[in-house]
Amino acid sequence: MRESTIEFRCVNDQCKQVLSFTMLAADAQPLLRCAGCGREYVFNESLRAKFKKFARLVEAVRDAEEILGDTNVGLDIQGHSVQVPYRLLLTRMNTLLTLDIGGTKFNFRVRVEPLEDLP
Repeated sequence: MRESTIEFRCVNDQCKQVLSFTMLAADAQPLLRCAGCGREYVFNESLRAKFKKFARLVEAVRDAEEILGDTNVGLDIQGHSVQVPYRLLLTRMNTLLTLDIGGTKFNFRVRVEPLEDLP
């Protein structure tokens, strides 16, 4: 399984550094320290399970690339319609995993490397 990177901003108002890790790294070592301010983030089992599920979703899309090659997703925005090839959704568009942690919504940006055979 190819790894996707997850990024989020440090919650320290004076720092706001972008922290980056892979889903497997979060599972192997659930503690992440901000390089900017030293704040520690601990990923509990529930959050790590969500990261793993999302990683499996990304891998399922990669595995289905052969059948998704002819599939498009239509986006209608303010009277304009755009057809986006399905296989580009995770590689070319921003993918955010928004989780409610203790009553606060956190956005985790998932960076999926482009598929090798894209033009």
